[in-house]
Amino acid sequence: MLKEELVSLLKRNNIPFTDEQIALSEKYMEYILKMNKVVNLTAIKDEGAFRELMIYDSLIPLKEVDFNNKTVIDVGTGAGFPGVMLSIFTKAKVTLLDSTAKKINVIKDFKGINVNTVATRAEEYVKEHRELFDIATARAVSALNILVELCLPLVKVGGYLLAYKGKNAEEEIKQAKSAISRLGGEVEFVSDDMLPSGEERHIVFIKKKKETNKKYPREYSDIVNRPL
Repeated sequence: MLKEELVSLLKRNNIPFTDEQIALSEKYMEYILKMNKVVNLTAIKDEGAFRELMIYDSLIPLKEVDFNNKTVIDVGTGAGFPGVMLSIFTKAKVTLLDSTAKKINVIKDFKGINVNTVATRAEEYVKEHRELFDIATARAVSALNILVELCLPLVKVGGYLLAYKGKNAEEEIKQAKSAISRLGGEVEFVSDDMLPSGEERHIVFIKKKKETNKKYPREYSDIVNRPL
């Protein structure tokens, strides 16, 4: 995907942007692809795929949600997606959380974005930051029933978890139904999109309906080995 094709795609989907935001996203792309040769950040190696799978994909929720002036935490941010793009294209106050310090340090060294970066595990971070965020985002590959236990405790009542999922979204939602309810959430709707390459993108919008019991999240080994 060329830059011009990205711009056209954003216009067709009514995702607002400025020339400055496009330029900054391009600059960040170039930086990450350069640093990817030193630190393992992403499997994506070329600019065309990066624009589609990292930049545009990150911005799909802007078709549904106003992020401006919202507090957002991106859990398992990796190389900064979707969090960095949401920070560039909106006025959200974004925190990027990842357990791998090397990845967080790469993001911190990039000048021009206003984000908070934290290198720790979600189940540790929540101890001091429970139910503080309007929105949590997660593009991580973990199953939804695992993601919700890591993410929902961070979200305010009335806020949302946005889980980026692929073609197996419907099955993951079924498997996570009990966990979502137990953690105080409810699936409000699922957005269905098709990326230009043909890859399915479903974003599961989970609304936080009530406070999460303080016994959650459990230790990570329990979350993974004995999912709710």
